[in-house]
Amino acid sequence: MINKIGIIGLGSIGQRHLRLAKELQPKLNIIAVRSGLGKKVEEEKLLNAVVHSLEEAIDYGIEAAIIATPAVHHVQQAIELMEKGVHVLIEKPLSHSLNNINELLKAQKKSKVVGLVGYCLRYNLGALKFNELLNNNKIGQILHVQVDCGSYLPDWRQGKDYRKSVSAISELGGGVLLELSHELDYIRWFFGDMKNVYANIHKSNTLDITVEDFVDMIFISNQGFPVSLHLDFNSQSIRRNCIARCSGGDLVWDAVHNKVIWRPIAGPEEVKAYENERDYIYMDQLKHFFDCIENNKSPLVSLFDGAAVLSLIKSAKKSNKTGRKVALA
Repeated sequence: MINKIGIIGLGSIGQRHLRLAKELQPKLNIIAVRSGLGKKVEEEKLLNAVVHSLEEAIDYGIEAAIIATPAVHHVQQAIELMEKGVHVLIEKPLSHSLNNINELLKAQKKSKVVGLVGYCLRYNLGALKFNELLNNNKIGQILHVQVDCGSYLPDWRQGKDYRKSVSAISELGGGVLLELSHELDYIRWFFGDMKNVYANIHKSNTLDITVEDFVDMIFISNQGFPVSLHLDFNSQSIRRNCIARCSGGDLVWDAVHNKVIWRPIAGPEEVKAYENERDYIYMDQLKHFFDCIENNKSPLVSLFDGAAVLSLIKSAKKSNKTGRKVALA
């Protein structure tokens, strides 16, 4: 059993991980690595120690770490930790680019530690049910897929200037492509690898930010059906859904209302609702992380999966720049 864990970064997501880790394992020793620039937070009372460098945390004897810093720091921090035999849960996205990703994968292979990427929708009960039904013969053949995720960035973090947040600063890994990359991860999970992509990436100039705030993409899956994707954080109508239009009817996952709906061509609509409490997916993710470490389970979202999402983003940017569809390796 893990006795000491590090939380690297104590922003809002780091605070959540800290609180849940203590709830999950009350006797766990938790060490936070802070830059010293952030304000003191309520969750610090749950800590055993606060240090200001990875070296200090490693010297403290941490066996695992949750990396919750801006995306631009993820890869180097993960490499440093893994080289010292520390298991890592890296908040999404894995990084802001594919730079040094091969070094990261080599470091994990050499150290043989667990590397898990924090695409927490993999633990959502609705997503799990939707994925199960995709393999049910009653839906028939998938004809085409629509994915839509929209929200309003100024509402994301109450009491904070959204223009100064990581989400709005390109140098820290901001922009809608990286911030809403959950959708890119679950498209691969639900529908497999994609063959090519065509993308339009835009800045609406309505939010006073310099990063892209909406994107439209069309993938062609290896099975031949199209997957259309819309992402934005300039819309005040909150949406997060995936619709698989199939020969037997429509299969819908509504992540905002946490429902999975089957609308058959013939017969009554079937609706399955799930709890919509945000913490449970993060708690299940932590349980899975510890299970991977202690019982040698395979990570649901590997470093390779995280890198695959970054590769999709790179190809989307290339398509946007050239105005052409781009083949995916």
